[in-house]
Amino acid sequence: ATFIGGSCPLKHRPRISKARRPLHIQKVTQKLSAKFDLLPDAALYDAVAEALYALAFGPGRHVKAAARLREGHSCRRDVSFVALADGRLIGACRLWPLITDQGHEALFLGPIAVAPDQQGQGLGGKLVEACLEASDRLTALPVILVGDLAFFEPYGFQRVPKGQLILPGPADPNRLLWRPAQKAETAAPSGKLMKKV
Repeated sequence: ATFIGGSCPLKHRPRISKARRPLHIQKVTQKLSAKFDLLPDAALYDAVAEALYALAFGPGRHVKAAARLREGHSCRRDVSFVALADGRLIGACRLWPLITDQGHEALFLGPIAVAPDQQGQGLGGKLVEACLEASDRLTALPVILVGDLAFFEPYGFQRVPKGQLILPGPADPNRLLWRPAQKAETAAPSGKLMKKV
C-alpha cells in the first residue's frame, strides 16, 4: 500500500488528543508529507535491511540481550514490514516468534530502522503500526520489545511487571515493554524468553 502524509493502515490506532500526545509525536504529525510504500518483508530485502540496521545501531547491537533473541533466528515475514521510496529501502521493522519456558508464546518487535535522510517524518511509527495491525489480524499474540515507553505507549505498550519476563542477558527492566493482542489476554506473558523454533 502507498501512504501519503498522515494516512495509516492501523484500524485500532490509539485515539490520543493532540494535547495529550508526547511532544515528539505532535511534531512528527505536523511534518508528515513523504510518499512511500509499506510492503511485507521478504528475503530479497535482507542484505539491504541488515546494512540499514548496521548504519543505525552500529556493531554494538550484537551484544544486546534483544539481539540474542534474533541471532540465527527467522522473523515472521507476514507480520514484518519494509518501507520503499522509489524502489529504495528506507525503513524496516521485524517481529520475531518467541516462547517462554512456561509455554507462553509472543512476538518480539525490533529492530526498527529508518534511513538517516528519511528520519523525522514519522516513518518508524508507520512501520510499527503496520506490524501491529498485521500481528493482531494474523497471530493474536502479545508483542514484546525493549524500548522507550514515551515513544511506544501510544501504540498500546506498557511496562512488563519487574521480574515477570527474563531476557537472555542484562536489560533495563524499565525498558521491557509489552502489548496485548487485540481482544486477548490482559496479563503479560511470564518466564524466560527463548526463540521459538
